[in-house]
Amino acid sequence: MKNSAIGRALPRVEGAGKVGGLSAYAADISRPGMLWGGFLHSPFAHARILNIDVSRAQRLPGVRAVVTGKDIGARLYGVGIEDKPAMAVDRVRYIGEKVAGVAAVDKDTVEEALGLIDVEYEELPAVFDPLEAIGPDAPLLHPDYAAYRGPNKCDDPRLKNVQGIQRAGKGNIEEGFVQADAIFENSFQTHMVHQAFIEPRACVIEIDPQGRVAVWTSNQSNFRVRKALAAYADRPEETIIVHPVSVGGSFGGKIDYEEVLATYQLAHAAGRPVKFVESYGEELMDGQPRHPSVIELRTGVKKDGTLCAWEGKIYYNGGAYSARNSRNALNGTFLLAGSYRTPHVRMEGTLIYTNQVPTGYFRAPGEVQTLFAVESHVDMMAEALGIEPLEFRLRNAMREGDTKPNGEHIREPHTLDVLKEAARLSGWKKPKPKASRPATLVGRGIGLGDRHIGAGESNIELSVEPDGFLKLATSVCDVGVGTHTMHTQVTAEVLGIDPGLVRIDACGTDGPYDEGVRAQRGTHVEGQAVLRAATALVEVLRLAAAAHWKVTVDRVDWKKGRACLQGTKKSLSLGEIARLSRNGALSALGHYKGERPEVYAFQAMVAEVEVDRETGQVRLTHLYYVVDATKIINPINYYGQIQGGVTQGLGFSLIENLATEDGRVTTLSLGDYKIPNISDIPALTISTVKAKEGPGPFGTKAVAESGIGVVTPAIVNAIYDATGVRIRELPITAEKILAGLQKNGHGR
Repeated sequence: MKNSAIGRALPRVEGAGKVGGLSAYAADISRPGMLWGGFLHSPFAHARILNIDVSRAQRLPGVRAVVTGKDIGARLYGVGIEDKPAMAVDRVRYIGEKVAGVAAVDKDTVEEALGLIDVEYEELPAVFDPLEAIGPDAPLLHPDYAAYRGPNKCDDPRLKNVQGIQRAGKGNIEEGFVQADAIFENSFQTHMVHQAFIEPRACVIEIDPQGRVAVWTSNQSNFRVRKALAAYADRPEETIIVHPVSVGGSFGGKIDYEEVLATYQLAHAAGRPVKFVESYGEELMDGQPRHPSVIELRTGVKKDGTLCAWEGKIYYNGGAYSARNSRNALNGTFLLAGSYRTPHVRMEGTLIYTNQVPTGYFRAPGEVQTLFAVESHVDMMAEALGIEPLEFRLRNAMREGDTKPNGEHIREPHTLDVLKEAARLSGWKKPKPKASRPATLVGRGIGLGDRHIGAGESNIELSVEPDGFLKLATSVCDVGVGTHTMHTQVTAEVLGIDPGLVRIDACGTDGPYDEGVRAQRGTHVEGQAVLRAATALVEVLRLAAAAHWKVTVDRVDWKKGRACLQGTKKSLSLGEIARLSRNGALSALGHYKGERPEVYAFQAMVAEVEVDRETGQVRLTHLYYVVDATKIINPINYYGQIQGGVTQGLGFSLIENLATEDGRVTTLSLGDYKIPNISDIPALTISTVKAKEGPGPFGTKAVAESGIGVVTPAIVNAIYDATGVRIRELPITAEKILAGLQKNGHGR
């Protein structure tokens, strides 16, 4: 092996299983006597349920159970605020809400039975626009809001249809605007997009004769599922085990567990195991897409281009329920003033109920929307002041000793470094590339941003097996990001062994506790837990060797995967220690619980585009991305995360749109809901600037959610540079650009 396991581009430890079709996903699970489950969805955006007649469905041969919300009772659940029933009881609040469920011997019978359920509705007024929803004439969607449980609830009863509000800032905003020589105001809108993971939601629920519940589900946190199901079903957590399965992508979209709760009711009613696998149409209709938003920005600037006041408001369309937001809040609120050193700031984010599908988390939740607006606004200010866009950013970007716009103290703000490196990479100060043909307009744009690193709790157990291999037991789901590969490399580095000696034991809730995959926390939280487990195991091995040699432990060193007796040539390998310690357990537990660190990931991007002046069609020609980094554990995983985030960012900008009409999702297949393919991906140059500090093992820094946020503003600013057309409402379309070109005389 090489001297270090860190920095090596090792293949994924789970790769062979996935490529060979050996990895088991929730949809692959089969249990004796298993039935299929399915659900009837509301056709109305807002309506009372007057009556549900299930008699015809119950009589259909092969049907074993039919369940409605009234059978379950008015139990509410929520990852954050508990405001949603697993199946509607007396009212539906969006098109796609579950109103009844069927368990039957096969999928065809389920579909036929669902068509035999008769529901009588009384349609009610609906509202889809978040600003209209908080207006005086909007219908009140949740009259019982005050009784709901959960964090970050709105405590102002005068505010209608508000799920929650976040406020942050520093200084005195009024004083800041008094100091300004110029004030700029702009507003922007973003659309709704889906995570478009490969695997739709699926679960299998089995209840044995003793009342113990077994769960297999596609979710980011097995322990969260267990806790939620225990509370919902009013049973002890120890009677529920959530088994490990592979998860076919998530990007934040598999935090919710509604399908588990609803399928549990079917399994309970039928007395048989039940499997439910969503169609992709159901996934698009009733998933948890990224929040659409309206952003309003107002800034005060001095004559020399120095920012002195920044006020930002964002209104997130939260849809019909807040249940799918884990904290009833979005971090995008705290980026409403960007990565700039403005002394006087006021920021406010409002999450609003509407009759759209409930929205949820998606990679860098709330931040992609905010950075689009902020960095567009920065370019607009720079142009009005006659200051070059890069120079305007360099003048105002945070520096060491500054606080973030919310007053938070941070260490090592690498804003200037990433901006300068992006400019160098892209040749920003050189002439723009020549157009590929006469009808093409060429533009270049820049974006700056930062991203916090998540916190949480995790446990890892390491043990030596009789054959000298290590078993690493973890309940962390690998959702496709190479988590378990990172685990093996950290372990191998600490023990000085080849990573191939580490075997992953993927556990469910019968394994060590882990909070779940989310918020760019993996390397920080799980990595630190692995580091502590491996460090503790070294001490266990030294003690075992000392006992064998009958010496004190201080005479035993651990070097390159072996216990070495000082002053001699004696040494013992892992396998030898294991054989000598057959009656003693050679294991160690690593526990880590960390708060959000004061270290951020800073990033910048330059985009180069070509725009067809005759059609408005945009073609990305090159993207240059820069992020600050410390040690990189696995280059393949690290740069793969960036490439994936950038691809999702350009999809959000130019291609993807979960379109709706009066609350009804109209893009109900991946044929209609377009996502980027290989022909859409431009040349991408990635560079890092050196950072000194990171919260992960060996000072590493997270990157999982960083790449996505600065893509849209860089593209939008590049389009403006090429055409003079300012995109204020996403997605970017050829029609919007062409209309702008025609208005301003076909570009500059």
